[in-house]
Amino acid sequence: MKRRTFLKSMAATAAASACTPTALLALTGCSETTETAPVADGGYNFDEIIDRTGTYSIKYGRLEKSGEIGKKIPMTIADMDFRTAPYVHEALQTRLDRDVMGYTSTPEEYYESIIKWWKMRHGWEIPREWVNFCPGVITTLCFVIECFSAPGDKVVVQTPVYDPFMNYTKRLGREVVYNPLKKENGKYQMDLEHLESVLDEKTKILILCNPQNPGGRMWDLEELKTLAHICKEHGVLVLADEIHCDLSLYGKKHIPFLTVSPEAEQNGIILTGPTKTFNVAGLHAAQCFIANKEIREKLIGYLSAHKLMEPSITCIELTMAAYNHDDKWVNDVTAYIAKNVDYACDFFEKEVPQIKCIKPEASFLLYLDCSELNLPDDELKSLFQDKAGVMVSGGPGYGPGSEGCIRLNIGCPLSVLKQALERIKNAVV
Repeated sequence: MKRRTFLKSMAATAAASACTPTALLALTGCSETTETAPVADGGYNFDEIIDRTGTYSIKYGRLEKSGEIGKKIPMTIADMDFRTAPYVHEALQTRLDRDVMGYTSTPEEYYESIIKWWKMRHGWEIPREWVNFCPGVITTLCFVIECFSAPGDKVVVQTPVYDPFMNYTKRLGREVVYNPLKKENGKYQMDLEHLESVLDEKTKILILCNPQNPGGRMWDLEELKTLAHICKEHGVLVLADEIHCDLSLYGKKHIPFLTVSPEAEQNGIILTGPTKTFNVAGLHAAQCFIANKEIREKLIGYLSAHKLMEPSITCIELTMAAYNHDDKWVNDVTAYIAKNVDYACDFFEKEVPQIKCIKPEASFLLYLDCSELNLPDDELKSLFQDKAGVMVSGGPGYGPGSEGCIRLNIGCPLSVLKQALERIKNAVV
């Protein structure tokens, strides 16, 4: 699309973009939601449209504040528009019904549930001493940076990548070093030769996104093994964010970083938790896995000194409820997400071929290469948000290599996704 054509047509299509069918109006808070309707045979209803207005939702709250609820479809921040697993909800409700929410110790059953889940879901039996609570993935990422580096030291990120990796590294006075990913045949690959060239004595940490966000890549064994070797040789600690690991698609298997090799085991930290998997990000439940005793004692000592090793009642209850159950709900939600991915990728290929899907191997985020539209990043985002009325994430925020790209959250009912895609098509064509 030419820049002049884009600007000329923006105002003319804005009003039409506000029109939505009944189901979408329900999603955006302009009519009543549908009743909960479990699918037959013990399944779950991911087609249900849930009214999230008035719940302090970041994704919807921004539209509430701007008066654009009912006019724009929010597909930004990475939480899903599905109900959490009913057994998680029931466990939390049962605990709330006990009324007294006093000081609470962490039961050993909490840690046992984590170990049980990882063995069932990923085939990895984690030694108990490696497993600890931590106060949120990004919060703990910040403490790892403080604990294992000093102001002025360097932290490596592999872009395009989740923007808090870079933002908080800079806020903490460290230098961000970029190791951009390569895109080959529509799939991201690590540039390990470049990685080795940017490491020096000031480089202390590499932040690994496994699976990768926003591109959804699940790294293979050889990539991770080589990465582990390079970092160990240069004395660079690998901090692996594995928060999306349970939401693998198309039968792909997640490879936990600590299982890759002895070098990875002794030079890595995994941060993860149930929040993305079970759509409970507002409850801040997370864990860290650390094999190396010296690294573990240093970080846990640091967190304990800040009185940050005490999970809340809700964290304990939701973790045990989620992880002690089977994984049918997770299998069902990932199957639904995979169908959304397939629908969206097929739609763009047939209806808007200028936009290329980077097909994810995990999670509910769809990264779109829009470079063929030939729009500057600010106008590209405006095309989606102002002309199409679809709120998105994207542009330079994900670092070098993210230019001309948009991230779309498709963890939503298919009916909503279809409306969003039609809007995007009408804005581009």
